[in-house]
Amino acid sequence: MLQFLKFEGFFMNALVLAVAALLFSRLVASDRVEPYRQQVISVIEKTTDTLPNSLRLPLIVGGAVSLGAVFAYMPIVGVVVTFCTLVLIIQYGQITEDSKAILTELRSGSFSQAQIKLTEFSGTDASQLDENGVARITVETQILKLAEKVFIPLAWFALGGLPGILLYWTSTVIAQRHGSGETSERWVSLLNWVPIRLMAFTLGFMGDRERSRATWTRQALDFSNPEAGVLIAATAGALRIKLGGSRCVQGLIQQEPMAGDGDDAARYHIEETQSLAERSLLLWAVAALVITAL
Repeated sequence: MLQFLKFEGFFMNALVLAVAALLFSRLVASDRVEPYRQQVISVIEKTTDTLPNSLRLPLIVGGAVSLGAVFAYMPIVGVVVTFCTLVLIIQYGQITEDSKAILTELRSGSFSQAQIKLTEFSGTDASQLDENGVARITVETQILKLAEKVFIPLAWFALGGLPGILLYWTSTVIAQRHGSGETSERWVSLLNWVPIRLMAFTLGFMGDRERSRATWTRQALDFSNPEAGVLIAATAGALRIKLGGSRCVQGLIQQEPMAGDGDDAARYHIEETQSLAERSLLLWAVAALVITAL
């Protein structure tokens, strides 16, 4: 049997599939994948709606993990199913497209269009933001979405293969469907804890290490959402900029502390954030190769 299909090549298998899914996400328009993603999410949501609160998480997540474990031991079919699952979950290309679209509008002088695209991208009312505000919210949204839709799923995939990434993804779908305060949301916070800090460490390592570490340790816990605070603070330090502050969501002003002591975010920091994320993903790939070689 090919080495690619052997269990002892797990990390190499995971790396090859993850890289293939990331490339697919970048090369294939996101709107071609999105309908299939929404269909799967709809099935999960409709199923959870029929279950009592106490059974939603264990039945749906447990079922998805069990199904993933079965496919993981089916050589050819398992590889195909795993790749398709990664393509559905990893949204690297879509995040890249959306952030670059905002940057393109800023560069072309179409500021009102940049505001509209940012509102669609982040859910934030961008109509009252100046250019620095648009850049700031774009950078923050890039990092938070990259965490939720790229880095954390990949971390769970590296840890547990197909069952691992299904564990994380189905948990997040249930948490988003049934709102805050539920056991599922607390469970997702637990699943996020290590990957978020690993991502923050990587962002700092690939940027300004000292500033990132200092900003993270001093200011992350001041945010209303400590997980978001870790990522925003680490990114602010890594890029030597200021992030945080106020934003308007659904007519309500959300005030967060300012993180970082550098310059205000500018349009070019959108591109720098993308570059920082790409270098961080490359470091994860190198780490996987090193683990494979051990």
